[in-house]
Amino acid sequence: MTVREYGTRYLRITVRYHGDAGFSWLRTPGPAHTRPQRLPPVAVGAALRRVDTAVGSAAEGRCGARLALGEWAAGPEPDRAARPGVRYRVPGAVSVARLLPSGDDTAFRLSVSALADAGRTLRRLHREPWAFPERPPHPGMRRLRAWILGEETGPDATRLRAHARSRLGPSLWARLTDWSAAANEPSGGADAVLLHGAPSTGWLVPSPAGGHAALLTGEEVTGGDPALDLGWILGELHELRTAAARGLGAAGQGPPVDYPAAAQALLAGYTDGVGAAGASALPPGTARAATLRLALHMRDFASFVGWHEDLHRYCDLLAETLTEDGAPALQWGVSRS
Repeated sequence: MTVREYGTRYLRITVRYHGDAGFSWLRTPGPAHTRPQRLPPVAVGAALRRVDTAVGSAAEGRCGARLALGEWAAGPEPDRAARPGVRYRVPGAVSVARLLPSGDDTAFRLSVSALADAGRTLRRLHREPWAFPERPPHPGMRRLRAWILGEETGPDATRLRAHARSRLGPSLWARLTDWSAAANEPSGGADAVLLHGAPSTGWLVPSPAGGHAALLTGEEVTGGDPALDLGWILGELHELRTAAARGLGAAGQGPPVDYPAAAQALLAGYTDGVGAAGASALPPGTARAATLRLALHMRDFASFVGWHEDLHRYCDLLAETLTEDGAPALQWGVSRS
């Protein structure tokens, strides 16, 4: 039974209920999804399964979010001419992206717990080196680079690029360009590690029965700097917090949300309890990665949803965050809880 359908010109999501078997989430390409969906090679998939086994084990301490690995909805044949998308088996019908800002106390607690578990899972994932012969490009960074370099020619994305260049000015635009160019390279001489590639509140599904949360995993997996994964979620939470404070978008119209508590839970999970006070425990470059995530979401909104006048104010937010080298994305203070 289909319980939810939503999406953009990039992807469509269909959530179905299967009784005792739980839920499935089917992700199918939209008309603006110009590259084929992909799943990890066999060896990478085996590494992801090792991580999933570890985070679900009591030997690892408190459990993390389970990795829900995607599968071709048409079956195992990767060369099937018509693929209807990638399917994930998960315990719930609603992601943290919808639960967190709902104003419901139970939904908020589920979301915060799921974010803490996601932090633990990312910490464990980043202990795995990228020991594979080929490293696919980071999909989000590829889209951002194409936009920055003027290779994204859609009218709304082009309009946003022109406005962003004007608002940022030459210095900040150069900073954004340089950061995006370096984003796929591990910082500080560190080796590349296994990356989820696009962890977000929209990919994180809590279990309403109190079991393990699930993190949809597979299509974006690559290797690189661990800061990219952690910064990806922190950048999203920073954007939501600021949008709510400034009355932007859906976040600005909804009930008050304790975003610091959400970010602190993620950070405590990732740093094994140190939390927001332990910025030195985070991978170098996390603040920059969070800033790139903010820039990419602006670009994706313009490309896959369309122009909105609020994008002018999101450019202001991007300029402020770039000016401070991304530091605001790591500043979470004290929650209201």
